[in-house]
Order: sequence, then structure tokens, then C-alpha cells
Amino acid sequence: MSTITKNQCRGIERECVTRYNQAAIVYNSELSQEIQRLNNTLPGSKVVYIDMYTPIIVDMIQRPSAYGFEVINRGCCGTGIYEVTLTCNRFTAPPCEDVSKFLFWDTYHPTEKAYNILMGQVIQRYGPLLS
Repeated sequence: MSTITKNQCRGIERECVTRYNQAAIVYNSELSQEIQRLNNTLPGSKVVYIDMYTPIIVDMIQRPSAYGFEVINRGCCGTGIYEVTLTCNRFTAPPCEDVSKFLFWDTYHPTEKAYNILMGQVIQRYGPLLS
């Protein structure tokens, strides 16, 4: 079992909202403690907390060049500011020329490159807990 706390950096300038990020950190900490409690009280159960917040928010957004990203303030799709999911298509919002430079595909969702990096980190860090 895992949880993903949404990226709290949004808006036209993709400015992070400090208060929301602090709330996400507190929530994730409490959730992690509760999962540990459940594992201690439910014999035969295995619940795993996977931190998706730190690699995306703390690392990829704050150090994009370490991952080969050049654009983090907008998505690859269309203007990169408003379009999301189904509105990102060849008819309404053409994609950027080189998606590998972008951390985000659309307003909210990471690109395939970002997900591949993220999943590599998840497998490396949490793989032993999942087997």
C-alpha cells in the first residue's frame, strides 16, 4: 500500500505554497507512523509507506539539472500552464518539441522520464520491503 501526496507547486508561475508543503510533510509523517503502528498490531499484514513527496518536491524541483531537466515551471503540453490530461492532445494542445527537457507533461503530471527516475528510486529504496 502506498500514498502519493500531490505536488503543492502550482499556478502560472508554479510557485510552491509553503503552508501546503508543510502540511503535506506533517501528514506524511503522521501517516508513516500510523502505518508502522498497523504493521505492529496486525499480524501477517504488510503495509508499506512509499515517500513520493521528497523525490519530486524536494529533489527534482529544487535540483532539476541533476536529472537533466531544463523546464520545471510549466508542462510540455500546450502552454504548459492550464492544460491537463485529456486536453493535452494533437488537436487542442500540441506538445513541446523535446519532452525530455520537461519535468512535467501537463500542469500536474510528471513526464515519463520523471516517472522512470522516480520509480528507479522507489525500487532501490523500497524494493526489499515489497518482496
